[in-house]
Amino acid sequence: MKLLMSMVGVGSLLLCGCAEVKYVKAGATEADFEADKVACHDQLIMSSSGADLVRAQMGSPAGRGIATQSASETARRDVDQCLREKGWMPQPQSK
Repeated sequence: MKLLMSMVGVGSLLLCGCAEVKYVKAGATEADFEADKVACHDQLIMSSSGADLVRAQMGSPAGRGIATQSASETARRDVDQCLREKGWMPQPQSK
């Protein structure tokens, strides 16, 4: 149960981290992106950086379960790299 809750928490962190970036791929739909994003998140959870993020999020009593910025940034980079490998490119967002 703790692992499931940790994975939900990791997914939430990743979604928040990816919310500012829009990815595009010629001929692909939003459903295609969602499927690839889920696959990348699953790949992250099974990787060593995903395990680090889960451990950081679970934390020690002093850490109170808050994931470190370093682990979160590594997770975002890993998901970005995975999406790029699947042909997705970040689209610059105008402000």
